[in-house]
Amino acid sequence: MNMKTRDINMQTRANDKYLDDSLDTMNPAPRCPVVLLLDTSGSMRGEPINELNAALRQFVHETSIDEAASMSVELEIITFGDEARVILPFTPINNVRKNSTSLSAAGGTFIGAALQQAESNLRIRREMYRSAGISSYKPWVVLMTDGRPGDNWKAPAEKLREMAEHDDITYLGLEIGSKADHQMMCQILPANARPLKLQGLKFKEFFRWLTDSMKSISASAVSDQDNVRFGSIRSWADLGGV
Repeated sequence: MNMKTRDINMQTRANDKYLDDSLDTMNPAPRCPVVLLLDTSGSMRGEPINELNAALRQFVHETSIDEAASMSVELEIITFGDEARVILPFTPINNVRKNSTSLSAAGGTFIGAALQQAESNLRIRREMYRSAGISSYKPWVVLMTDGRPGDNWKAPAEKLREMAEHDDITYLGLEIGSKADHQMMCQILPANARPLKLQGLKFKEFFRWLTDSMKSISASAVSDQDNVRFGSIRSWADLGGV
């Protein structure tokens, strides 16, 4: 199947545009969907958004050159400023153009809309896997923010939190900087997945850890995924800051 390379800066696609031809049914590997929920509000301007862009390029490159991960990882990126935007719908990691630097920072922090979009898109993607007879690993959802929400987040957060509490997803929440709303993040995430505080702007260190995690998951059997051991987070997480 001819899979078109998609830029990270492609426009939002509505749920009814998640067509069957976006899924490579000829690929025999189990899939590992990864959803990045990235804060692109105005407070991320300058060095933070530049570091995040560089780290994203690194993640795409380092994950796509691993044989197992390149076959399994499907990446979706949802940004949130004054709105939630699916700037990359689920795409095989080796089909994401590696030199894209499209994220820009402006506006508010509409976390609730991003959470709602993520839950809906994950549900649709997993149904596509089932319909096509494709096995899949537990989805990963990563929420990164440096502020507090500017929209109604409680109802959308509950659905993803329930998925995590039922062990249906691996859910990570990262706080960036001193103005991230820690109490809000604790309510978004399940009790057994407390938010982590990023050390400074160590986006690259975090995404290298994420790449290593994707390599480990993709090299395991779907039935053994819960037994996979992940590396230390101490190089990028401030464990004393949350």
